[in-house]
Amino acid sequence: MVKQKLKILIPVDGSDQSFQAALYAAGMFPNDRTEMVLFHVDTQNPDLNKSISGNPLYDAQMKNIDKWNAADHKIMNQFMDEVVDRIQALKFPKSSVTVKIKKKEVRVLDEIIRESREDYDAVVVGKTGKSRLKDKIIGSLAIKLAGKMNKVPLIIVDGDPKTDKLLLSVDRREEAFRSIYSIGALLDIQNFSIAICHVARCAAKKNEAVENIDCRESEHDCPLRDVECICPSIGSMKECLVDSGILLEKISDLVVEAANPVESTLELSRKEQIGSIIVGRRAIVPFVEEVISGRYSQKMLKKMENKALWVVN
Repeated sequence: MVKQKLKILIPVDGSDQSFQAALYAAGMFPNDRTEMVLFHVDTQNPDLNKSISGNPLYDAQMKNIDKWNAADHKIMNQFMDEVVDRIQALKFPKSSVTVKIKKKEVRVLDEIIRESREDYDAVVVGKTGKSRLKDKIIGSLAIKLAGKMNKVPLIIVDGDPKTDKLLLSVDRREEAFRSIYSIGALLDIQNFSIAICHVARCAAKKNEAVENIDCRESEHDCPLRDVECICPSIGSMKECLVDSGILLEKISDLVVEAANPVESTLELSRKEQIGSIIVGRRAIVPFVEEVISGRYSQKMLKKMENKALWVVN
């Protein structure tokens, strides 16, 4: 099966984590059909000198400001060159890596969202930026993107995740199959092992331990959200993955406890040494879940370490 050419947006700010995000992308996406765009928003104000020129209090500092701006641009250019070199070392053709620098017109968040609408297949971004303190106090750009971006898959990278195993965290049938279709289109999936991880809502309904219940016997409503249990669909998901090119023996089926699915999923990923967690974004989220408890993906994002979180729309 001939797969489509890919265009991946990688916003970078010169931080170590944005560097790691670019390398993660190079380790995941096929080098023979992927174009990577390293996208940087230049936040320097080009009108700053104009606005303060002629003011005797600032004239003496004008040269220092110009030097600082020039030094900042030089550092960013060196950063870009190093990232491009590292990506090409992973056998990506020189023509497949593009550097794009955009003068800031609106918020950096909005610049990235605007750029992502230019026929990209996915966005890969570091979980933290240059200012870790700022990220902790007012929230990182990645967390804000997770709440705003809903047109293309968003991949948020923390640390230096492994790139050989995927964990598909499934809760609802529609989101699960959408995620499978997405990774099948974006990856050469035969090169990965994948675990289908689902919450044991069947056990929660019957008040039994996970190991004591066969939750695939019949379809029924989940106790927590009154939706159809996803367990009977696991077999169909495996068939869909096999159709995408992955060997059946490289697919596993894992169960986590219903009480705290985020903690249970992360613990399972650590135990199995899985670097990438894939979740589906729900189009409509109940008010209580969105405002009070938060989206599942955002809770996962805040707690994960040395992982990549895929949020698939």
